[in-house]
Amino acid sequence: MGIHTITLEQTANVPKKILFHLLSDHEKLGRFFYADFSLVRQGKPDTNGIGAVREVTTGPFRFQEQIIDYKENEHLHCKIINGGPIKEHGSWIRFQSINATQSLIHYRIKFSPKISGTGWLIKYLIEKDVRKALSTIAQQSESEWKR
Repeated sequence: MGIHTITLEQTANVPKKILFHLLSDHEKLGRFFYADFSLVRQGKPDTNGIGAVREVTTGPFRFQEQIIDYKENEHLHCKIINGGPIKEHGSWIRFQSINATQSLIHYRIKFSPKISGTGWLIKYLIEKDVRKALSTIAQQSESEWKR
């Protein structure tokens, strides 16, 4: 069972703090991803910061992710701590300013499937969902910021 990696990037015509806010608000992530999210435990220093645990339900799967690194407006790092079809999961989201009004999201996921031979399918489904979510985040953040 090999390790699979997904690396995606998305630009948006907004400052990076807008993108960070959207991707770090655990309870509202369902508006972007094909999943339902709920905050199980608050983090520190912010509610959505280090130690926060969110429960994710997507299709027949339910799992919990914990924020293990968090720097406001800079990056998020989380890992699955319970459930789901994968193990050894980590996701890193980094926010980069291109200029005062344009930013870049770097999104990387590494995982191993629990069941041998399913990694390619899981990778395909995750990548498809995250790619769509990042595009939606960019579009919504731009329209909200221009108001």
